[in-house]
Amino acid sequence: MNTTSDATDPRIGEVLDFWFGAPESADYGLERKMWFKKDAAFDAMLRERFGALLAAARAGEIDTWCATPAGALALVIVLDQFSRNCHRDTPHAFSADEKALAVARAMVARGDDRRLPTLQHRVFAYLPFEHAESAEAQRESLRLFGELASEPQAKSYYDYAVRHANVIERFGRFPHRNAQLGRATSEAEAAFLREPGSRF
Repeated sequence: MNTTSDATDPRIGEVLDFWFGAPESADYGLERKMWFKKDAAFDAMLRERFGALLAAARAGEIDTWCATPAGALALVIVLDQFSRNCHRDTPHAFSADEKALAVARAMVARGDDRRLPTLQHRVFAYLPFEHAESAEAQRESLRLFGELASEPQAKSYYDYAVRHANVIERFGRFPHRNAQLGRATSEAEAAFLREPGSRF
């Protein structure tokens, strides 16, 4: 892959079609099992196909994608989602989160999130807020997912946003990341991690 880019970069469509399905496909706009399922083979395929693009995104080489709503969303997906797949169970899984959140904030500020074609596209524009270890970002996550909560297919996303926000309110961070990031776990966090549903 080359590292030059503009808002018409064909890789934008490649990322979006891979993640959401092509607009003419039967599953376009529907939730897809691959999004939240741990699958080593899928992760390996994604590393092979998009690993170089992820590196370019982290280095700021495709920031011009932000010129359009579709391009900005594709960049968020690369930084927020592909990073988690490509670097699963390593500290690098979260190392692009700050940049993903900055892109998502800019999208929302411009109203680009409201120009996306389906509810599922908006969900992924908002996930960097949910993933942030920041009380302010979690409040914004609740606001954004709350706007979608009236849609039946979005209720579970709002519920997850509430769960994430509650953890940040309680601990100021996600305890389930501690081991991965080399952070010490407090006794209260250890007790929490023994509870069902404490890990995302």
